[in-house]
Amino acid sequence: MRLENIRIRNFRLLRRLAVDLAHGKTTTIFVGPNNSGKTSVMEALRLFIGSGTDNPKISFHDLSQLRHRDLKKIESLLATEADYERKVALLKRFAPRMRLDLNFSYDEEPADLVAATQLLMDLTPGTNMVRMRIEYALENAKKLVDDFEARPRKDTTLCDFLKDNFREHFKRVFFKVSPDGKEVEKLDDGGLLKSLLRIDIVPAQRHVDDDEGSRSAKLSKLLHDHYERFYQVDDAAGYQAIEDALTQSAGDLTGKYGKAFGRLTTRLQSFGYPPGQKAPDLRVRAELSAETIYRDNARIYYASEHAGSEGVMEEFELPEKYNGLGYKNLIYIVLQLESFRATIEATQGDKPRVHIIAIEEPEAHLHPQMQTVFISEISKALETDGGSTAQVLLSTHSSHMIAQSEFEPVRYFRRVGRQVAVKDLSKLPLPDDDPDILDFLRRYIRLTHCDLFFADKAIFVEGQVERLLLPMMMEEQAKLAGCETLGSQYISISEVGGGHAHKFKPIIDFLGIPSLIITDLDSVDDNKEKCPVAEGKGTSNACLRKWIPAKETVDELNACDEAEKTQGCIRVAYQIAQDGRCGRSFEEAFIYANVAWLSANCDKLSTTKTAVNKAVNAGLVEQAWELSAKLGKVDFALDLIAAPGWETPLYIKQGLRWLAEHPSQ
Repeated sequence: MRLENIRIRNFRLLRRLAVDLAHGKTTTIFVGPNNSGKTSVMEALRLFIGSGTDNPKISFHDLSQLRHRDLKKIESLLATEADYERKVALLKRFAPRMRLDLNFSYDEEPADLVAATQLLMDLTPGTNMVRMRIEYALENAKKLVDDFEARPRKDTTLCDFLKDNFREHFKRVFFKVSPDGKEVEKLDDGGLLKSLLRIDIVPAQRHVDDDEGSRSAKLSKLLHDHYERFYQVDDAAGYQAIEDALTQSAGDLTGKYGKAFGRLTTRLQSFGYPPGQKAPDLRVRAELSAETIYRDNARIYYASEHAGSEGVMEEFELPEKYNGLGYKNLIYIVLQLESFRATIEATQGDKPRVHIIAIEEPEAHLHPQMQTVFISEISKALETDGGSTAQVLLSTHSSHMIAQSEFEPVRYFRRVGRQVAVKDLSKLPLPDDDPDILDFLRRYIRLTHCDLFFADKAIFVEGQVERLLLPMMMEEQAKLAGCETLGSQYISISEVGGGHAHKFKPIIDFLGIPSLIITDLDSVDDNKEKCPVAEGKGTSNACLRKWIPAKETVDELNACDEAEKTQGCIRVAYQIAQDGRCGRSFEEAFIYANVAWLSANCDKLSTTKTAVNKAVNAGLVEQAWELSAKLGKVDFALDLIAAPGWETPLYIKQGLRWLAEHPSQ
């Protein structure tokens, strides 16, 4: 049995959200910018279902803010309504509710059929889907009317009243629902939920340490949990041997304590008690348990080796606190996974058919290589001999984990206004005329560790020079009025080349990220040979010809206005005339924009100084075309990084201003 789909309504930012879990895979990956709703999905599961043995404790603040206006509307209607029964009816009609729908697929296994039968509402042959709904809804409208009208302070609003009394009036209600959502039938209670689903969460805030800090999740405590929940079940004889050793040690210590404290007990007896009463016989016993041993006396040490005298390897140990945070974090996660698995296996009676494990940001403190293998190793860590099926919901900001997972399990979260939208990358629409685009995008993201999924906005550049210099250009542009956001938003920069930028159209359109494409005019003559723009007839740039602005000739490209260079949330920027001259490439456009600066500062350049100085002496404007072809691209960029003060070419300035002014949501 598997959980296939999650639908959430009116929970925090999740006004109306549906997430399909990865088909046929253990792990579904949630990605997106900060505060885009990834954690809210996991919290919704925890608060509607309950995590482990915890009872869910939902609060007023979990109700979507868009639904607070319903409560304000109710309050205004109650204030103008005198009839008690009509007040109750108004509450029943308009009271908001939060909802979680869980869609399961099931197999022909007997245990699956037993669980599914209790939710089955569609007898169509071949159907293998059932749906369960959990709602937080108003339980008793009359009670809320009475309690609200009896509030001590009459100036307390209904929203403020519910902030302190939400769980008293809003309760969980369970339903079975037909797969199409048209038929709903209330269940007596949530008893079915425990046999159907269990969720465990590894939160992002993991204060892993073995010191005595109040916020520390001590690894020794986790070891004890593993000992009790797993070892006791997996090896009962070994577990009993440890318990017997503790009992014997306690008996030995009790005898020794009697001698150690004999003088104290004798002294107490000498003080005397009232006549007829026997003086207390004080006895000290040693009581040992595995829990106290692990909690107070067990510490993790890390063994290592080093070359001692005469090259002999010697072993030494260091306490837990001397180990790196990355390994502590990894050990913590693995211990938690083992604990979750052991709890399931130790469950008496029917085990939950589906086990969901939510892991927030596992990449914390892990180096890139370890992040890369985490996705593949997580499935191995959850292998089981039967019973429940473990599925993982993993939220991450790691481009390394994304690179390893390809596209199918990725779910992209993005805020749209005051709500959240989710895009399923397994459903990425692709053009029929280029079937290789998907493979290209997979390879690009895997090889470059693209951070596109975590960005507020994106810039795609032609080559290495633009990629190296763009941060400096953005820093200068952010100083101008209206462009300040360039310094405060997270902007992804990807080097794609002019011949491949158009291949990113499907994913940019799908994700809806405001994107700027900085490319070259790439003028060619009638023979398709590169030439100066003034002599050019057409362009060899595939992006300009096939995508935006979809023009073939230099004259058409020069005549394009702002609207023609823009398509939805995407804008292209290529060389335009500046002071009457237009470059074919970035280097040529840079020379035209910085004639005076290069003439005055060519001695500050390092690798390219000789070539630039020679062109200055021969007339920089006239030599710009030839000089741009001679300059080593990376060398030129590094020279400019070391000698700031130059001007950004006009076409890039205009593109950056558009990006700064375009809303990110």
